[in-house]
Amino acid sequence: MSTFDIRIRNAAIATLLCAFAAAQAWAASTKPEFKTYDQNSDGMVSLEEFVAQGGEGKTFLAEDANGDNHLSSDEWVKATRSKAP
Repeated sequence: MSTFDIRIRNAAIATLLCAFAAAQAWAASTKPEFKTYDQNSDGMVSLEEFVAQGGEGKTFLAEDANGDNHLSSDEWVKATRSKAP
């Protein structure tokens, strides 16, 4: 393996690590917002909690992927990720 190949490999690994770190930081940044909506700290956001924070019922229903009338943290992350610029 030439020196050039090693440098390219190392640059690719560094880029992947930076991308992973950025993704983790972005995911962590959504947690406080979820916790703000989850007023009773049960790990789910109900329609009532969502509306109390200024959300619209129509938006809540669109984000409730499994139709259980609650948003889990996973549903929350997926919903907010799809709306990220």
